[in-house]
Amino acid sequence: MKKEIISLTIAAALVLGGCANAPISESEKPADEPITSEDVQQTPSENTQTSAANDEQTASETPSEPATEPGRKDGERFEAVIIMEGMEETVQYEHIRNEAIGIEMDYDYELFVRQSKPHRERFISDWDDPENPENYLEVTYNSKDADTAAASISEELSKEYELITENFTLEGAGECIRIGASEVKGGGYMPDMLQMVYVIPASDGCRIAWAHYAIEGAEGFGRRFAYMVNTLSVIDRIGTSELTDEQAVAAIQKYCYSTNPELEDKVKAEEYPIYWDVSSSDEQEIVVVYRSYTGSINRYYIDRSTGETYVTEFVPGIMEKEQRTDETLNVWDYVD
Repeated sequence: MKKEIISLTIAAALVLGGCANAPISESEKPADEPITSEDVQQTPSENTQTSAANDEQTASETPSEPATEPGRKDGERFEAVIIMEGMEETVQYEHIRNEAIGIEMDYDYELFVRQSKPHRERFISDWDDPENPENYLEVTYNSKDADTAAASISEELSKEYELITENFTLEGAGECIRIGASEVKGGGYMPDMLQMVYVIPASDGCRIAWAHYAIEGAEGFGRRFAYMVNTLSVIDRIGTSELTDEQAVAAIQKYCYSTNPELEDKVKAEEYPIYWDVSSSDEQEIVVVYRSYTGSINRYYIDRSTGETYVTEFVPGIMEKEQRTDETLNVWDYVD
């Protein structure tokens, strides 16, 4: 009897051991672990290709870094690293905030002089004449939507340049319209002065970052400006100022004096009927009329917010109606 019990025990153990070693059915197999990005390692050849692509980035391309860090204070200074001619360069940045324009961004305060006004931020090479710069970046607000503003800018630039217009992504501001002007119209060669314009959409119009630089500075200034624009971000405009009718008249008079140094003496002599006055005015636009000593009548159509202005001319007895000229200006530049 004992032998039978022992035999049964051994047989049961063999059966259980066999079950443990049996293959698992498909329904019993555990699900495969999901593959994450950490599990995929880039091959050396991929690394090499990425490095080569980065080295071939041109001055007209906006680098992905540095971008403005949220929370920086107005006037805060810090170091950043950019790539110039394939090599890392440490630059000294200052964070700025202009609520009238509706932007914050960083700029290289060692290499550029900042000219700040409520309607405009301008960063001029410290090698340039501040009154007549060649290499500078200008940032402004425009009340028009991005597409309309870009079309207007393109129309003006296309008079002298062949243009490349494309949608572009900035690290700080997101999608924008980028307009490159680096070829003479119909010439097939590069002009002495290059321009790159970024038109950035916003809920209240757009922001425009406009870089100007000489051809010999394309790899230097052009690339530095691209880094600076990449840090720009749009903020709500607060405490915005608008031109009054009186400011507009005074600014146009000052502008006319600057373009014709003899004009002020003619006004004082009172030999000719010369005057400036408001022709019309509403919430968006002021029209200032200037009656010249020559008898011609110029009208200055001024955007009350941005100060952007175009000019028409009418000569009684010669013209049937006023005609738009090529003359443009920003009235804010002449407001005391």
